[in-house]
Amino acid sequence: MISGTRIVLFQEEPSGFRPGSKGFPAPRFLVFLWFSLFSLAGCLVSCGAETVLGLTREEAAQRLKSGDIAFILDSPPDAMGELTRLHVSAPYYAGLLVKAKGGEESEARAPALFEAGLSGKGRLQREAAGELMRFILAGDARRSSLEAKGRAPAILSLRAACLYKLGRFAEIEALYKGAGPSFEPGPWDRAFSLLAALFADSGEREIAGAAADFFLGRTSPSAGSGASPEEARRWALGELGGRNAGRLAEAAGSAVAAAAAGHVAVVRSAYGEGLVHFRTVLEEDEGLFFRYPALLTDLGRAFQFGSSPNEGMRLFQDWDARIQGGELKYLILYYAGRIQRQLRRYAQASEYFARALDFAPDALQSDACIWYILSMSLQEQPGETAALIGRYISRWRQDDYFADILDRLARYLIAKRRWDTLAEVFSLIEPRSDGASIAKYAYILGRAVSEGFISAAPRPPEEYFKVALAQGNAPFYYRVMAASRLGAATLPAGEGKEPPDQGANADDMEFLRGFFEYGAADLAFAFIKDDTDRFSPGELRTLAAAFAKAEHWEESIRVVTAYAGRPGYVMKKQDLVLYYPRAFADLVEAHAADAEIPVELLFGLIRTESAFAPGIRSRVGAAGLTQLMPATAREMADRIRRRGGPNYTEGGEIDLENPAANIHLGAVYLRYLMDRAESPMMALLAYNGGMGRLRRWRNAEPKLPGDLFLETIEYPETREYGRKVLSAAAAYGYLYYDMTMEAVVADIYR
Repeated sequence: MISGTRIVLFQEEPSGFRPGSKGFPAPRFLVFLWFSLFSLAGCLVSCGAETVLGLTREEAAQRLKSGDIAFILDSPPDAMGELTRLHVSAPYYAGLLVKAKGGEESEARAPALFEAGLSGKGRLQREAAGELMRFILAGDARRSSLEAKGRAPAILSLRAACLYKLGRFAEIEALYKGAGPSFEPGPWDRAFSLLAALFADSGEREIAGAAADFFLGRTSPSAGSGASPEEARRWALGELGGRNAGRLAEAAGSAVAAAAAGHVAVVRSAYGEGLVHFRTVLEEDEGLFFRYPALLTDLGRAFQFGSSPNEGMRLFQDWDARIQGGELKYLILYYAGRIQRQLRRYAQASEYFARALDFAPDALQSDACIWYILSMSLQEQPGETAALIGRYISRWRQDDYFADILDRLARYLIAKRRWDTLAEVFSLIEPRSDGASIAKYAYILGRAVSEGFISAAPRPPEEYFKVALAQGNAPFYYRVMAASRLGAATLPAGEGKEPPDQGANADDMEFLRGFFEYGAADLAFAFIKDDTDRFSPGELRTLAAAFAKAEHWEESIRVVTAYAGRPGYVMKKQDLVLYYPRAFADLVEAHAADAEIPVELLFGLIRTESAFAPGIRSRVGAAGLTQLMPATAREMADRIRRRGGPNYTEGGEIDLENPAANIHLGAVYLRYLMDRAESPMMALLAYNGGMGRLRRWRNAEPKLPGDLFLETIEYPETREYGRKVLSAAAAYGYLYYDMTMEAVVADIYR
C-alpha cells in the first residue's frame, strides 16, 4: 500500500487501458510502476504541504474564521508570522482577536501579530501600525518595527515611535526630513517631532508656535495613522508630566501648558480641575482663548458644568462688550446662553441665543441656537412656542433637527385641545419641514377632524391623510396609519436604480471584509460607526448583509440605519429585509403561537427592544431579547412552570441571555398584558411604561381614541416605543407573513 492506495499485482488491466503503446498491452510490472509513481507523487505533494502553526492551511483558516485562536495562543510568539501563509492580512485580524481576549499569553503574541500585519497595504497596514504603536509606546521599542521597510506614512510614524522610545531624538528629525515634500505629518508625527525637539540636547529650537498649535487644537484630523488628534495630544501631555513637567512651559510658555492641561481635564469631564488651569491662562495670556477658539469652547463648558457659573457669566459678559463680531462673538454669546440656561434664567438665556444666531458660522450652529430657544419655551411657556416657530422657521436650516420640538409641542397641544393652534403649526411646517413632522401633524389633524374635535376644519380628514401618506421619507407609522384610514395600501419598499459605486472605498471595503473572513465580526462595527458618511448605500448594504450573515443583527440594523436615513433615499425591499431581520424565527413563531399573540407583533417587540442582541442589558437591569426585568421574568417563569412548562428557575437565577428562555418569558408577559389592556397597543405601552402608569395616563384622557391618546403620553420614550413596535410589526407582516401593513395596524389598535 502506497499513500493509501492498494496495488494488486498481476491483475489484468481494465479493458481499453493502455499505458504502453497503442495495440501493445503493457506488462503488469509497468502498470505497477505507473500507479506507484502516481501515488508517490501524491504523497510528496501532501507531505510537503505548507503548514500554519502546526496545522494545515485549510484547518488553520477554518479555525481562525470561526474565531478559534487557541492554536495561536499555543504557539510561540516568534512563529506568528506563519499566519501570512493564509493571507497577508490574516495576522492583523488574529491580533485583534488575541488582544480582545487579554491575558499574558495575548500580550506576548499580539505585538508579533501586528508586526506581521505590516506586510499588508493601504488601510490594513495603517491600522496594524496604529495597533503596534500602542504596544511600543506602552513598553519597549521593537527593533523589527524600527527596521520595517517602506516609506508609507504609517511605517514612518512607527519608526518615529521606536526612535522616540530609544531616545534617539535627532534621528526623528532626520526621518521626517527624508520623507519628501509630499509627506503630510499626522497627529502622531507632530507629537514625536515636538517631543523630540523638547528632549533633544542639540540647542535651542523655535517650537513655541508649533507646540501651541498642537496642544491647543490645530492639528490635522486625517493625516497619518493609528489615532485621533486627541489621543496623540493626550499621550504627549502624559509624556510631559511627572519628571518632565515644565518642559512645555519652558518651550511655549506657562499659559500654553496650563491651557493644554485644562483641555485634557474638560475632556475627562473634570470641570473644576479644568477651571483651575484656565484661571492661570486668564491671568497670564487671556488672548489664547481668542487665538484658539476650541479653547474658548472648553472654557465655556467648564463654567457651564462646573461649580462657578456666575463667575463664567461675568467673564463672558465682559468679553461680549469687547468683541464685536465673527466666530468669537458667536461662541461668547452661545456659551453665555448655555450658562444662563444652567442657572435656570431662561428669559436671559433666550436673549443670548437670539443674539448668537446673527453670528452663527454654519447651519448646525444656527439651528442649535433656535433649538435652545424653542426647547426652553416648551419647558417654561409652551403656549408661546407656536408663535416662536412662526418667528424662527424661516431661519432654521435642517428640518429634522427640530423633530423632537415638534413632537413635544404636538403632545402639549393635543392635551390642551388646542386644535386650531395645531393647524397653524402645520401650515407653517407643511411647505418646508421634514416628512416625518409633516406626516405626524397631518395624520393628527385628520383624526381630530374625523372625531369632530375641530368645528370649522380647513380641510376634510381625507385630505390630511393623503398628505401624511405622501411623505415618502417619513417613518412607516404615520403613513401606515393614514393608509388604514384611506383604505389604501402602503408599499414601504421603493424601486429604482442606484448610481453605481465609484470604488473610491475599495481599500476600506477590503479591510472591512477581512473581519468576517477571519472570525473578527464582533470587532468590525467599531471601525465603521464613526465613518459611515464616506460609504455609498450599496457599500453599506454589503456590510449590513455581512453582519446579518454572521448573525450580528444589531450591527446590521445600525448600518442600514446609517444610509436609510439619508435625505432622499428610498428604502428597497432588500434594505427592509436587513432592517427587519427574521432572526430566531423558529423560537419566535413557536412561542407566539403558544401564547396566541400575532407573530409579527412579537417580532416587532423584540426588534424594538433589543435589535436581536441576546446579551444586551439596559441601565435599569432589563435583559435579553425581550428586555425583561428579573422580577418580571421570575413571575412569568412561575406561571409557565405551574402550567406544566419548562422550569426556568430550576438552576437558580434565570438565564435571560438564553434566547429560548427569554422569548418564551417575553411572549407570556405580552399575553398577560394583552389580557388586561383594551388593545394590543395599550399592552405595548404598558410593556414599556408599566401598567400602573398606563392606567393613570388613560384615566386622564379617557375620551381620546387610542391613536390620539398615544400622542399625549408624557414619556417621549413610551410614545416612540408604541410607534416603533407598530411600524416594525407592520413591516414583518408585509415582508414575511403575506399581510398588508394596514391589516397589522387594524389588529394592534383594535
